[in-house]
Amino acid sequence: MLKKTLFILIIAILCSCQKQESKIIILSKASENYVKWMEDDNIIILDAYTIKNTDSILELADGIILTGGEDINPLQYNDTVNLAVCEEIDYQRDTLERKLFDFAMEHKIPLIGVCRGMQMMNVASGGTLYGNIPTEIGTTVVHRNNGEVNHKIVLTDTCSLIFPLDTDTIIVNSLHHQGLKIIPDHLRVIARAFDGLPETVVMDKIQHPFMIAVQFHPERLEEDNIIHTTMKESFHKEINKTTFF
Repeated sequence: MLKKTLFILIIAILCSCQKQESKIIILSKASENYVKWMEDDNIIILDAYTIKNTDSILELADGIILTGGEDINPLQYNDTVNLAVCEEIDYQRDTLERKLFDFAMEHKIPLIGVCRGMQMMNVASGGTLYGNIPTEIGTTVVHRNNGEVNHKIVLTDTCSLIFPLDTDTIIVNSLHHQGLKIIPDHLRVIARAFDGLPETVVMDKIQHPFMIAVQFHPERLEEDNIIHTTMKESFHKEINKTTFF
């Protein structure tokens, strides 16, 4: 009887150890689309923008997503000219996302940047932005038109974390008037629009093991869209990696 009880106890312990513990993803500013994109049975999502004590939630972070939104203050990249063409600016958010990025870099936390998030990743890495695409690059590609638009991008490198390997051009959704201009050497451009504007970048693995960003909006693509699913699965896989000591 004792042996049987011990056997059942050991099985129960093994089963409990095999259960996947919950992982925490921090969104720089949450919306329903981002939550639905990343939700899973073992995922807890926190909205950093609504939480006052950022330090406490950063200590819990398994992954960070810098989400889309307002223009970044050009003073963040030492530019005063772009102030005249900027639309809404959120000073609180600029400060918050810098802090999230720096924490992710220092502690090697997996990070995704989306639209504004990709721009912040570039700015926080030492890069700069175009203030207004139509006046600085032109209108060969329309990146927004009173709302979201679709346009083609071409892959200039490979990154299986974002794109399927058998793809060279793909249609993405777009809603922005600013974009990456000067890009630091440790950020690698994976895809560009047909006007040359960077649409996807990844951080050099020497600098960070998992930091990827896109100028478009995978969270608003259909659930069966290949980019939507590939980025989600790549991110979940990365934050669920277990380190054995």
